[in-house]
Amino acid sequence: MQAGTLRAESAAANELHYLGRRLRLDIRHSLFHEIRRHGNTLRVYVPLDADAGELVRDWLFARAERLLAWRLARIARRLGRAPSRFALSDAQTQWGSCTRRGHIRLNWRLVQAPLALIDYVAAHELAHLVHLDHSPRFWAQVAALCPDALARRAELRTMGNSLFLV
Repeated sequence: MQAGTLRAESAAANELHYLGRRLRLDIRHSLFHEIRRHGNTLRVYVPLDADAGELVRDWLFARAERLLAWRLARIARRLGRAPSRFALSDAQTQWGSCTRRGHIRLNWRLVQAPLALIDYVAAHELAHLVHLDHSPRFWAQVAALCPDALARRAELRTMGNSLFLV
């Protein structure tokens, strides 16, 4: 992978999304790797033997760990229930999952989406703590946690494929 690209399929190889905002990638060669955000620019310092795309994915993953856990906990307090365990997922086709034991996984790539979409996915998975199905009662629970859930779901479906490019 060349410096400055994340994937060859990416329509905008010199940019990425973070919390719904488009960030321009500014790739610079350096002795040490470091990533700094300056407004709408993500400056990536890359050693000659390193993969810029991998460094950017690591940066996104690290932010996802904290941010997704925070958003999940915030909505869980409103529900009055918390997952028994939380982890990040690297799934290629789904945004989240919830097991019968209450283990919730959220896809780390969600960190690219606006907070409203992250909150929708978190509400969806947390609703499974009450209803482990997709019955009308489940959807009512999702709506109670996220009043405009259907609009957010549609928006996530529209932009979803682009988030998997990273």
